[in-house]
Amino acid sequence: HHPYEGIAFQFSHHIVEKDGSVRHAGEYLNTTPGSFPNYDFVRELRVQLSKDQGTIFRYAAHENTYLNLIHSQLEDDYRRIPDRRKLCAFIESITKSTGNSTRTWEGRRNMVDMCDIVKRYYYHPATRGSNSIKQVLPAVLSSSPGLQKKYAQPIYGAEPGVQGRIPSLNFKDWVWIKRDNDDNVIDPYHLLPSMFQTVTERDGQLLSNSDSIRDGGAALTAYAQMQFEDMSDYERKELDQALRKYCELDTLAMVMIYEAWRELVEEA
Repeated sequence: HHPYEGIAFQFSHHIVEKDGSVRHAGEYLNTTPGSFPNYDFVRELRVQLSKDQGTIFRYAAHENTYLNLIHSQLEDDYRRIPDRRKLCAFIESITKSTGNSTRTWEGRRNMVDMCDIVKRYYYHPATRGSNSIKQVLPAVLSSSPGLQKKYAQPIYGAEPGVQGRIPSLNFKDWVWIKRDNDDNVIDPYHLLPSMFQTVTERDGQLLSNSDSIRDGGAALTAYAQMQFEDMSDYERKELDQALRKYCELDTLAMVMIYEAWRELVEEA
């Protein structure tokens, strides 16, 4: 491999059923020091996404770009990889080839880019011209009465039997709609729980550069720390849980945006 070559160590996915019910259906995280995660990433993604034939959504080009990268890595790897062709075929089925590919394809389940839909059809002044999901999500929530009512209830990660329950792998009885002193909806990324809450004395030594993971840069930094730094089992566990919760919110954000769009269409 090459210096600074891309790696894919984590994914999350939610499922929206035909009846509108939502659940956090799966995730993957590889933080084992010294482990090259890309092929196992695709193996697990294939297992999880092969359980149905529904439309697959992504946000922006990142997922397509990285799966194309792994496709090239698989083709160029000189080692014996028994499921090489199977993994490449799966990648081709859910992606579109990029300009760096040696041949051209577009999969039958090629992922639908929600960011492209934003650019073409959705503009909200609160995004200030940004197409980033980190800007679109707060804008959507601030203008959607339906989402505000739904996610102000502790239904996310609630126990079976609770009306409107949304199963979650990392949250329990979580409320995503909270308001600040000016009655504005707080950005859900700012509601992610802090790490190291059970530590009362750090002995002057900072366990991590940050007490939370709220963006992709922080997630990459946390992964790098778990790869290369000497840390306690406690800190490793806290970083692991924070990465899982951040990634789960990323795909829940896509669900929320989709739900808000459906609300707009139904009102039209």
